[in-house]
Amino acid sequence: MFTSEIKVTDILPATLDTRESATRLVNILKEECKNHPKIVIDFGGTIFMSRSFADQFHKDLYVNEQPMDIDIKNASFDIISMLRAVSNTQTKRKAIVPSYKTLVFNNLSKLEDFSFSW
Repeated sequence: MFTSEIKVTDILPATLDTRESATRLVNILKEECKNHPKIVIDFGGTIFMSRSFADQFHKDLYVNEQPMDIDIKNASFDIISMLRAVSNTQTKRKAIVPSYKTLVFNNLSKLEDFSFSW
């Protein structure tokens, strides 16, 4: 199985704050998904994600289309929390891939931040 890795800061600024940016990222993911069934999104270097970005990202990602197997890598606790909060409020939408999401940490301090946040 081939995996494609997309570094968010190569495409978008370090602050993710517009709905248009979210739509752009999802369109890139969907295009990449045509060639690679598994995609890793690297949020390394991303310092902020707004609620509107996260909401649009979730909306566009889970529209009725082909399933996408996505892993999140190097996301700060704030970004993970924002994505989780938006996901919890989207009761009318269903998840496309009924599997557990995987978080990948290349930095021990990011893993500690996430672990100690419970």
